[in-house]
Amino acid sequence: MNIILYENKRVEDLYPFSVMHCSWEIRAGALSLFEKFQLFFPNSELFFKGRTKWVNSFLKRFDFVNNSLPDSDFLLLSGNFVLNTKSVKTINRLITENECFILMTSEGKAFAFYTSDKKDQISKYIEGNELIDLNDDVFDNYDRYIVDDVVEIEYIWDAVFINGKEINSDSEFFNQHHSLFLADYHGLQATNPNDIRIGNNVKISPSVVIDASEGKVLIDDDVKIMPQATILGPCFIGKGTTVKIGAKIYGETSIGPMCKVGGEIENTIIHAFSNKQHEGFLGHSYIGEWVNLGADTNNSDLKNTYGEINMILPHKEVKSGRIFLGLMCGDHTKSGINTMFTTGTVAGTCAILVKEWFLPNFIKSFSWGGKSNSPAFRFHKAIETAKIVMQRRGKVLTEEEIELLRLEYERICPSA
Repeated sequence: MNIILYENKRVEDLYPFSVMHCSWEIRAGALSLFEKFQLFFPNSELFFKGRTKWVNSFLKRFDFVNNSLPDSDFLLLSGNFVLNTKSVKTINRLITENECFILMTSEGKAFAFYTSDKKDQISKYIEGNELIDLNDDVFDNYDRYIVDDVVEIEYIWDAVFINGKEINSDSEFFNQHHSLFLADYHGLQATNPNDIRIGNNVKISPSVVIDASEGKVLIDDDVKIMPQATILGPCFIGKGTTVKIGAKIYGETSIGPMCKVGGEIENTIIHAFSNKQHEGFLGHSYIGEWVNLGADTNNSDLKNTYGEINMILPHKEVKSGRIFLGLMCGDHTKSGINTMFTTGTVAGTCAILVKEWFLPNFIKSFSWGGKSNSPAFRFHKAIETAKIVMQRRGKVLTEEEIELLRLEYERICPSA
């Protein structure tokens, strides 16, 4: 069976992550969604269907080849839905019993379509549309089945609130990592060491505390944890990441590969190649790639009124239904020392945030300062900075990424 991961027509709701990434790149738990799909369907070939320029960037960054899309025996699967072992078993059973059908969540949201035979009208629809909607007329006449335990990441902050559960679920994919053996690490204090999984070449200093009493702790290869750091599960620390002296990492936190983290972090996802090295609080937040949060950067994640938090996106305002929400930060954005983010802030891509007092709860991409009237970070200077930052980690800013940044810049500064 082939699997076509697709972006749906509401992909812009994943802002600011969607500025530089496809929906299936969202990290929830220890893995990005497309990595989970690869592991759930190990004998299937993955194909990708979405916004053409974004798909091309994804393929270039991960060195994937997108062959011609199959016209039969494929599962068309929305890239922003989260499956688990139970739901995958249900899907596989339905595939063996049926030739063609739509899959729905228990909330009535269509997330997958399967056909074992060639369907010309479906193939033409997929080929002719960058974004797919299983509620379109072409899918009307197919049987529908409900699959439990499937979750939609409708907005990027939805990933934050399933993160702890996903870390525990993803632990099944880390069986190659060994359970913590305390004798290997002098002066380490650990609770529930059997629920702490350690990769290769992990360095843990004396006086570190790791507590897995409330969830798994997954520590990937080449991680360095410096003295007096405290890590509470469920937690994931990605490959090559450094946890600084005295860091306080609370549960339901995922830190992607090649990050540097310190201070206080709670129920947060830091995607990859980003730094929060110094003191300061970061909570209920989703941080993109190549972000740097300066010393004593803090975010609020709770209103003093304990009221519901509204989130502002470029195209609409959203009632989140949450009383805890922090910072949703796009790629390549950087904050100066002592930066203060208010509750439920959305910050775009390539912003340089250096203004005093609380920043507004919506910050445009390429803002130089962070205020609503701040000037734009000049495009060629932003690209120059991004190249320097990435070169320091042995990475190259691709032409495809530059094109995506250019599109966002032109949206912000149409007359530039």
